[in-house]
Amino acid sequence: MPSQSQPSRTTPRWLTATLLLFSAASAILWLLPLTSNHSILSPAGPAFEDIIVYKGRFTLYHTAKFFTSRAFSGFAYPAGAAPIYEAFPLIFLIQRANIEIVLWLIIALGLIAYRRGLAILAAILFGIAAAVKLYPILLLGLFLKRKKDIPAFLIGLLTAAAAMYAAVAYTGPTVAIAANGFFRGVDRFQDHYVDTVSKVEVAFDHSLFSPIKYFTYTNHTSPAPWTTLYYVTAGAFALLLFLRVRTLPFLNRVVFLVAAMVSLPPVSFTYTLVHLYVPTLLLLAALATFRTRPPATAIAALMLLLFLMLPIMSLSILTPLPTGPIQSCALFILLILTVLTPWPEASIADA
Repeated sequence: MPSQSQPSRTTPRWLTATLLLFSAASAILWLLPLTSNHSILSPAGPAFEDIIVYKGRFTLYHTAKFFTSRAFSGFAYPAGAAPIYEAFPLIFLIQRANIEIVLWLIIALGLIAYRRGLAILAAILFGIAAAVKLYPILLLGLFLKRKKDIPAFLIGLLTAAAAMYAAVAYTGPTVAIAANGFFRGVDRFQDHYVDTVSKVEVAFDHSLFSPIKYFTYTNHTSPAPWTTLYYVTAGAFALLLFLRVRTLPFLNRVVFLVAAMVSLPPVSFTYTLVHLYVPTLLLLAALATFRTRPPATAIAALMLLLFLMLPIMSLSILTPLPTGPIQSCALFILLILTVLTPWPEASIADA
């Protein structure tokens, strides 16, 4: 009996056109800084600034002076970041050598593991990531849809606590000194980056708090009086959306939680957008294989994700408006889109 060939599935023309437009826009924006010597993307090439800034402080690692010395830049990360910084793989990183690339690899592996049905492995990876920077703890929300994933949720919490304790104990010289030192470092981060605003930093900050910070900056005031209100309203906003999105398919949940992860903290600089790569690819693959007309909200979400992938900070050459608040608005709309309609996808995560 002759075999029947399956009909070939072609990529929708609108999707091909979208990707070509994205590629062209990206190329133009990357070339734009070459027209100016004052671009915030210049000079080109690796500088490794985000690792070199801690070089002196790590000569005091494993001593109390690591936390108390004022001779070097303060270490403003949770405990889990310190062991990674001590042996940071500069050769694999580009330009600034920021620790976010390590965090991205852990989170990306976790997302892939969860999509393949490996919930426990994903929870462990998310827990480790939360010990390096706190915000990946939001990804444990993936395990709150089905009762069978609750053990994975608890394992993720335990992993985060265990990894944090192990990092504090390793840093030393005692657990008490190290824990107190890390808490002071996070407090200094709050004082320097949340309660104050600089011209350069607001351009790279895409948090939902960024438009408020830009407003206070232009009016020569401090955003500090707004921080408590932001925490309350942003938390309530995210919780209300999550109660809806937790009932939706994997695609909705992963795009929502990753977007929330990079936008809800009161400070979130450009390099955290690397975490949008995996959700973008997952959504792109799903839209390319839809047998019926895909939901308009999914198409709009893809457009916003691609927009957030563009190096729009190059536009600072043409306009004084910082690009961070613009990206913040795009992330806000993206969060809303994820809860409106289901984006079905054939994956074990939805089984």
